[in-house]
Amino acid sequence: MKKILSVSGLFFMALLLTAAIAFTFGTDAVNTFAGVAGVFGTVHIAGALGFLPMPANVLGAYVGAPGAGTSDGSAGVQVINSERDRGSFMSVKTDPQYAGKNITPSLLRLEAVITNDSRIVFKTFFGDGASVAPTEVRLDRNDKFVITDIGLYLMKQTKTKPGSGRLVSYPNITEFGAAAAGFLENIFNGTLGITLNRTKWLPVFDTQRFLKVGQTQQSASTNRDQRSLRETMVKLTPHIEIDGSGTNEIEVQFPSYAGWDGATPAVAGDEHRAVLYCHGLLIIGGSANT
Repeated sequence: MKKILSVSGLFFMALLLTAAIAFTFGTDAVNTFAGVAGVFGTVHIAGALGFLPMPANVLGAYVGAPGAGTSDGSAGVQVINSERDRGSFMSVKTDPQYAGKNITPSLLRLEAVITNDSRIVFKTFFGDGASVAPTEVRLDRNDKFVITDIGLYLMKQTKTKPGSGRLVSYPNITEFGAAAAGFLENIFNGTLGITLNRTKWLPVFDTQRFLKVGQTQQSASTNRDQRSLRETMVKLTPHIEIDGSGTNEIEVQFPSYAGWDGATPAVAGDEHRAVLYCHGLLIIGGSANT
C-alpha cells in the first residue's frame, strides 16, 4: 500500500508541476518539458482535467519527434487532431525538410481534352507540353503540392465562352447529349494512376469512386444538378506529394471499343474535357530544385 501511495504521490506532483508550467510559461514550455522528461501521461491527463489550455479539436497527444510516427522519435509532443485538414497541415509543417517554407491551402486543377482513345493524360506543371486552359491551375516547377482530396469531373467547354464550362460528376445527358453521355460512362469504369519519378504511388485507383449522381439532376440548360464540390471529392490516404521539378505521370485508363465516341460534341468546335481537381497544401519553394 505504501508503494502505491508513493507512486500516486509522485504522479500527482508531476501533474501539479505540469499544470504550473502551463499556467506560468504556456503550452510550449509544457511540450518541451514533456519531450525531455517523457511525461506523456501527465500532459494528456492534465489536459483532460482542464489544467492545460488544449487547442480545439485535439483528441490527445503522443511523445515523438516532429514529423515522425509514434514508433520513432524521442522528443516533442505530437497532437492527434480530429480536424483532418488541420492534421494534414501540421504533418507537413513539422516536417524538417520544409522548415521556413510558406505552406498554404491550395488546389491543382488539371484538364485534358477527351479524345476517342482509352487513355487520358494530365499535364502537371506550367510548360509541360500541352497549352494551359484558362481554367487550369498547374504547379510551378519550384513548388510542391500535397494532395489531400481528389475528384474527377467531366466538362463541356463551349468554344465561344472559354472558362464557362460546368464541372459534372457523372455523364450529364443535358450537358453532353444522350449519345455522348452513354460513351462517357466508360470513363467511370476505369482507373486513375499516379506515377512520380518512375515510382507508382497510386497504381490502380478506381474511377467509380468519383461517380456521384445528385438527388436531383439537371433537366434543362436553365437549371442545375444538386452538387457540392466537397461531396464529390474523395479523401486521399495516404497523401501524395507532387514535385514541380519531378517526372509526373497522371493518367486515366478506361475500357474502350471500336466506335467509342465520347469525344465528339453536339456542337462543332466545343470540347469534352476531363478535369482532375485536387485540394491540398502548396509548399512554395518546396521542390527538389530549390
